[in-house]
Amino acid sequence: MRKVSPVELTTAPTVSVVIPCYNYGHFLPIAVESVVTQVGVDVDVLIIDDCSTDDSLLVAERLAERFDRVRVHRNEKNLGLTGTANAGLATVTGTYALLISADDALAPGALARAAALMEANPDVGLTYGPVTYWTEGELPDDAPDPASHWVVWDGVEWAERLYRNAENQIYSPEAIVRTATMREVGDYDPAVPYTSDLQMWLRFAARTNVGFIAGTVQAYYRVHGGNMSMTQGGMVGDRRELGELRHRVKAFETASTEFARGPQYLSEARRAVADYALMLARIERDVRPGSDYIGELVDFATTLDPAARRRAAWAASRTRRMIASLLTRTRLREIVVAPRVRKTDQRRANNDDTGVR
Repeated sequence: MRKVSPVELTTAPTVSVVIPCYNYGHFLPIAVESVVTQVGVDVDVLIIDDCSTDDSLLVAERLAERFDRVRVHRNEKNLGLTGTANAGLATVTGTYALLISADDALAPGALARAAALMEANPDVGLTYGPVTYWTEGELPDDAPDPASHWVVWDGVEWAERLYRNAENQIYSPEAIVRTATMREVGDYDPAVPYTSDLQMWLRFAARTNVGFIAGTVQAYYRVHGGNMSMTQGGMVGDRRELGELRHRVKAFETASTEFARGPQYLSEARRAVADYALMLARIERDVRPGSDYIGELVDFATTLDPAARRRAAWAASRTRRMIASLLTRTRLREIVVAPRVRKTDQRRANNDDTGVR
């Protein structure tokens, strides 16, 4: 991992942007306008309507009339998010490519910042940067700060960090890729619909270096109740967290074959996911002590790490609860908890500075 100072973009490379849309007509204008107003690059946009039942197609066609760089395609049948993404990305011709959901948006200057990093570093095939959560209304009107620095990660080292933490560091709207590398990597995997993006980034990292743009905002990720990545990935209902963890493990498993030390990486990821499942079990026990979900989470954790059941038994034990109660009543709790808080703060700071916790 090396930090470098940003340099200005001296060319105007083409960036092909694919926007899958299913019943997101009310979100689509903001997403499209955030792309076509990007400066410093030559943008072409493809909106793919996946047989929406709302006015998405009409909205898309009106946007194409407004902006000559926007094209519209309607699937003959519903392909789902993964199928639509793969179909759209198969048609891109730009030097760089971006897949962005119709409910998200780019920050001003995001494409030029990403293109500058990759133009200056031909060994980088995937670039991302900080994302801001966004709910309703207009986009923030304040211009993002210039990038403070770039970070260029060796791809395998970057992937190793993700396996160790068992977390995805990329939301997706901020991920710009080199099209030539994308052709080598291949399509999104429909077998892991909710975490196919995580698997994709790991597959990129096995082949190329990864760039991170620090100190600015690259995209706005909209949070609402109907995110396509959630609903079309089956991540709904009371067991949503468990379903997400299963998909996360599957992504790490299927991508591990790309790395020479894949089995070791996978073992670390399985342990980290097991610990997260046990944390969810502790929370569930505090809220609903008799819930069947507790046992499901513990059983899942045990399939990943046999030692998890012992850790779960300790978490549920009377002795642990007595110790926790004692720590709460005394200043000893501050002594025990403070180092953990500092460690968490340091991980967050590292993530802001280098893109990986």
